[in-house]
Amino acid sequence: MVQKTFPVYDHPSYTARCGTYNSVMTAGSAGVSAKFVAFANLLLFGLNTQVITAGTSTYTNTVTGVGTNIINSQQLNLIRITQTQTQGATIALSTSTVGPFIAAGNFAAGGTGTGQIGGYNQFALNTTAPTLGGFPINQGDQIYIVSGTDATGVALVSIDYQVQPLAAVVA
Repeated sequence: MVQKTFPVYDHPSYTARCGTYNSVMTAGSAGVSAKFVAFANLLLFGLNTQVITAGTSTYTNTVTGVGTNIINSQQLNLIRITQTQTQGATIALSTSTVGPFIAAGNFAAGGTGTGQIGGYNQFALNTTAPTLGGFPINQGDQIYIVSGTDATGVALVSIDYQVQPLAAVVA
């Protein structure tokens, strides 16, 4: 049996962003990044992307303060798979999607842009109340990033996270 502990409320794991999940998207339609399982209840903050191989698909993207753009790039979505049944019952999985996000590196002001190698973007994963500042996930949830229909685009992705306050962690 794994022993769990509940660190005090002001433990650095709860008060600072303490982790980053890093992966590379596979090339091809519906390419997938490496998957990870949440080791505790976490708050996901930002999805960071950097273009490794420029995509060729065209997506329309609206960026706050910049306008609507037509971007030749790669589209990404964050996928969450969670167990919805109570402990001891037959497992029932549920899937939710956050996105889409465009890995491009340039957002022209209301124009057409092209994803460029080395282009970096950062996207907030949750911007709605009451959990402004973090997208909550449960211990045991599976998280990964999947690409859109672009056949050639490859991106380096990372997700900033923090352990939710008072979450149980392995001792």
